[in-house]
Order: sequence, then C-alpha cells, then structure tokens
Amino acid sequence: MAGAHVAGRPRVRGRLDRGPARTGPWVVAACVLAAAFLLVVIGGYALHWRWTGLSGSVTLWDWLQVLVLPVAVAAAPILVRHRRGLRGRHRRVMAAGALAFVGLVFAGYLVPMGWTGFTGNRLWDWLELLLLPVVVATASAWATSWPLARSHVAIVAGSMTALAVLAVLGYTVPWRWTGFSGNTAWDWIKLLLLPVMVPLVLVPSLTKYLSDQFGGSTEPGPPT
Repeated sequence: MAGAHVAGRPRVRGRLDRGPARTGPWVVAACVLAAAFLLVVIGGYALHWRWTGLSGSVTLWDWLQVLVLPVAVAAAPILVRHRRGLRGRHRRVMAAGALAFVGLVFAGYLVPMGWTGFTGNRLWDWLELLLLPVVVATASAWATSWPLARSHVAIVAGSMTALAVLAVLGYTVPWRWTGFSGNTAWDWIKLLLLPVMVPLVLVPSLTKYLSDQFGGSTEPGPPT
C-alpha cells in the first residue's frame, strides 16, 4: 500500500506543479474584439447610437457583403490543413447550416422579411456576393486532390452547365429575376476571374506553403 502511494505521488505532484493553463494572448484579443463588436451592434440597433452607423436600414444583406468574404478567407487555411479530419458530424453540421441559410433566403423573399434586405436582389447580385467566397472556402476540398474525383468533376461540370443555361435564358427570354440582362462580357470577366484563379493558382500555392511548414499534413487523401 505504501509503495503504491509513493509511486502515485509523483504523478499528482506533476499535475500540481504545472499550474493553471495560460490563455494565449490571441484568445484574449479575440474575446476583446468580439465584446467590442457586440457592444457596437447593440448600441447601434437597440440604443440608437448614431456614431455606429447602424440602424434599421442596415440589413442582413449589408452584413453579408461585409463578412462573407473575410470569413471564407479565414476558413480556407483551416480547411486546407484539416479537411481530412472532418467527420460525418462535421459535414452534417455544415449541411444543416447551409440548408438553414437557404430557408432564410426563401423566407426573406416570400414573406417578405424586410430586415434581411434580400428583396430586390437578383441572381446576379447573389453571384457577386457568394461566388468568390464559396470558391475560396471550398476549393481546398477538391482543388488539392489530383486527379479530381468523379464526384468533384460532376459538381463543377453541373454548376457550370446550369450557369450557362441560366445565362442564355436570362438574356434571351429575358428572365428579369436573373439580373443578367444589361451585363456585358466585361462584367462576366470581372465576376468569374477571381473564382477561376483561386483554385488554379492560390489554393495550390497555399497548400504547398502549408505542407512545407507543417511537414506534409495537408497532403490530400485518396479521392472518394
């Protein structure tokens, strides 16, 4: 009994000697920024602080224009490095979030809900808002896997075909809800240039850099 007690003592002492875990300065900074951001939002919408520039006229659409791309850029390196560690529950959570957002969009148009600011925005506006962020956030799931899995090829080909069909019908019928009429070839170049360059240039370069930094942890697994 005494021997077991003595043998176990160093382990207890080792735990006690470690002391409390230190909180990284970046965590503290993130908490401070989040608290300041929340204060500005509450002050603008609820307390009507005019200096914030926030009021009922600043809708969800305005917030999406500000936040969607930075969030996608922040998420891209994480997905590049850890995408093989994503499990079924992670994918289900992301799919549920995407479906919830789609439901909110439909409700914003059909109800309509003025605070969303969706009414009046056409398909072209949504492409300008979401195309680049979606490509940035998801390119790591397929652009770093070569050759591409058949499922990835099917998704890309299907998306491009659907966009081409919508473009033709949007100009010829015309379908006003697409917002394509009036946009020239130059407008399409500005819309598509960066979303095409991201998976072809940026993601491979970023993947190589992270692979060099972290010992190949970003190497893609076998295609599914």
